[in-house]
Amino acid sequence: MVKTKRFRVYWFPLFQILLIFLSLILSQRPAVSQTKAINWDRVAQLKPDLKVLVLVKGDRPISLDDLALLADFGMIPADRDPGLVLGLRQAVFSARLKNWTTKSMPADLHGRLLERFIMTGVYRLGFRVEKEGYQGPLSLEITIPRDGFGKRLIYSENLVRPHAPTTMRFDRMGNRWFSANYSQIRYGEAIRLHFAFKYSIDMALLLNHDLMLLNQPGGPPIPEEVRPFLNSGYKIDKNLPEAVQWASEGVSGPSLNVRLEYQRLTKFIKDTIVYDQLKRNQYFGGRTIYSNLDDMYQEIAMTLSRRLGACPDTSLLECAFLRARGIPCRIAGRFGHFYTEVYVPGKGWMSTSVTPTGIPLIIGPGPDHIPYQTWKPTIPLRTTLIETKVRIEPEEGL
Repeated sequence: MVKTKRFRVYWFPLFQILLIFLSLILSQRPAVSQTKAINWDRVAQLKPDLKVLVLVKGDRPISLDDLALLADFGMIPADRDPGLVLGLRQAVFSARLKNWTTKSMPADLHGRLLERFIMTGVYRLGFRVEKEGYQGPLSLEITIPRDGFGKRLIYSENLVRPHAPTTMRFDRMGNRWFSANYSQIRYGEAIRLHFAFKYSIDMALLLNHDLMLLNQPGGPPIPEEVRPFLNSGYKIDKNLPEAVQWASEGVSGPSLNVRLEYQRLTKFIKDTIVYDQLKRNQYFGGRTIYSNLDDMYQEIAMTLSRRLGACPDTSLLECAFLRARGIPCRIAGRFGHFYTEVYVPGKGWMSTSVTPTGIPLIIGPGPDHIPYQTWKPTIPLRTTLIETKVRIEPEEGL
């Protein structure tokens, strides 16, 4: 008779192995937003002009009549020429939230607001050397697409023409600085840079950092790592008489209501400063030449005396005035726009300008202002191209 061995089953180690196995499986599943559902009615009340994305589906292919009807209440294709939407059974449209909430879509079209989506695209820059007779080295460094509130960069690729050795560095704020280093460049020579990107965008996370949607603030004191953003910095003088005067007119109390103070400041700017549309058009139109991009950011005293400024200028003014009021503020920028972010105790950093399809480029790493492009030596360069093209798709499974 052959004796068989009895094996004891050690259930606890097996249970541990099973848990590890399950955790490995779950870790491979796509991440799901843990944010709460968006209260679009509340958002529409507070920010009726917010640009939102709508996925439109038709019972039949989208026609020219459909495009015209959608355009009647402010809905246009979000990521392509209208002609490329014709014949599709679904497409993403851009609209003002107030239009979406107050108007009805054509009977044979159905739409829903996108709360999570994928944005793929290319950011392009072009420069031309304008120093007559120049022949020598050039090191060009610029910030390129990065993470932002509710915007997770999941892919990027870079290309420069003509070819040059390139490097990448990250600063402490997560800015991504791309450098092209030419040993020899000549007068009239053009440089083209192409940056491909792919973002996963969560509207709930994005709107959670929108200052205008903030409830009554309140919380612990400002942390030490944020306090430097209360100080004056290069081109941001919080001790300007106008800044001190504006700060003294704020409502006193146990804690500052940062949202109301910012609204008070935007009214001051609207009543005081005319937007410099010519400056914007010349820069984006390739007609402005700089030897140092810092020259694009006008001194605050000049903005106030001229009563004229574009967003690089008013963002400096905002930081100076808010810091004078005791509110931490930093400069931020995305494709086509500069704005500010302010710190709210207990809430964190909040954005004063939210655009779902905006491409984040830079966050000020300290109290100083820094340009988002630099080059050495400081020879005159003309920005001949600055553009971005994107494609928007609903996130898989939604």
